[in-house]
Amino acid sequence: MPYLGFAEYGGVEILNEARTYAYSQRSGLGMMCEPCDGLLPALGSPSYSTPKGDRAPWYDPHFPESQRVIGFLGMDMVGFGGTGVRNPTEAVGDGSVIGPLRMAHREIHITLAVLALDHCALVYALGWLSHVLRGNSCQNNECSGLTFCLYACCPQDDNGDTPGQRSRYMRHFMDVGLLEGPNQISLTGGQTGGSGGDSSLTAGGSGGTSGSGTVTQISGGATAGCQGFGGARGGAAVATGIEFSIVAGKPWAYADSIRVVDWAKFVKGSKVTTFDPDKQREDCAQQQREGPKCEDNPHCPFPAAVPKVPVPVDRCYPARPYGAWRTIKTVSPLGIPRQAEGVPYINIETGSQPLENTLFRFYQNLQGRDCTQNRIDPCSACAELFIPWLPSNASIQIDGRSQKAYSRCRQKDPRQRFVTTTQRIALIGPGGTSFQWPVFPCGTGFCIEIVTSQQVTVKNASGANVRVNIDPQAEFSVGYVARFDST
Repeated sequence: MPYLGFAEYGGVEILNEARTYAYSQRSGLGMMCEPCDGLLPALGSPSYSTPKGDRAPWYDPHFPESQRVIGFLGMDMVGFGGTGVRNPTEAVGDGSVIGPLRMAHREIHITLAVLALDHCALVYALGWLSHVLRGNSCQNNECSGLTFCLYACCPQDDNGDTPGQRSRYMRHFMDVGLLEGPNQISLTGGQTGGSGGDSSLTAGGSGGTSGSGTVTQISGGATAGCQGFGGARGGAAVATGIEFSIVAGKPWAYADSIRVVDWAKFVKGSKVTTFDPDKQREDCAQQQREGPKCEDNPHCPFPAAVPKVPVPVDRCYPARPYGAWRTIKTVSPLGIPRQAEGVPYINIETGSQPLENTLFRFYQNLQGRDCTQNRIDPCSACAELFIPWLPSNASIQIDGRSQKAYSRCRQKDPRQRFVTTTQRIALIGPGGTSFQWPVFPCGTGFCIEIVTSQQVTVKNASGANVRVNIDPQAEFSVGYVARFDST
């Protein structure tokens, strides 16, 4: 079971033990906690005072009762085991064909306690949470899903020294949506009050000393470390339980990305006069046909194999050589997690001009040798992605977690105002074939080859096509994301 003190859904914080603790103390509830010492530093060391002053996620100036919401406590979360399934097929004789192992979707069941200063604020908090769980109604995300983030454990020794990581303990679940709920439930151990199964929480004691007169009102669940409430200035509140289920289309728990190649300019690479990926594709195919093989029986050879159906080459894959900038980067195996699969996470900034024919190839580098000092064979690449076109003034993300590639472009509209638009990016696989998102099955070092055209075709003021150099400020970075079957 993961740490129950923090969670984000669709980029919105829905659970924060530190925030709830601070608001309860200010309201005179005297929450009795053994808080995670590392949570606040992991969140950037925020200082919590009031929902209005902090602009808490649920705060809305049009609803004054939102100021009287104390927060949420994690009671239980289940559904973080492995999701592997296999469907064996019985053989005609003994045994069976076991079939491939696949990862089914993940269902996560969550129980929270909702705390507020009065019943009106409690009802508002329930409505707010229900709205957040539906997803952003301003975007069309019914099928693509959102992101659910939490910590695998209390991030108390998270020193944050890994480049590009928010936290080594953060886990991301991708393509997430509400499956069922939220449904209101009663909290065990409290006094009945309000309506709909609310539990009354009244701080004991009258001396105004924080923490005196402890009254344990929520005892039915194992919260993240906050088990009860003590008296402080005679504060009072109401609470209820709520449970809901979410489904993750991508079942893996992804760690934060580790930046294995820091930002680098494309033009800092070496110039290649004639880079020809199409000829490389043909050479690799010929090498596969004519490469070393076991000797056949000359007297009774095996029947010839059925010819393979030709694989069509994408029409956007370059069919002729072009001048290119080529960069080789070395990724040490010491910087890659060993006990988990991994996926790539690539960022590109195009600058003032588009980019054409951009290629990323990954090669295994078990010994961590300097890749610039050793010849790399294109036929031995373990993963490849080719991007025929990237727009100007764009920030591109190629995300192996969500298996999406998109660009955010800053352009001028007809009124000469700068606007930001988002569009999908087309990806092509090895040798111009259909693209399959790469997965690195074991943690090893890599050689990464990055190639892009030296020049790009653009339209001049008269509308004619001209060739211009790419922006020398165009740059890229490469990240590695470990993923786990369970957390």
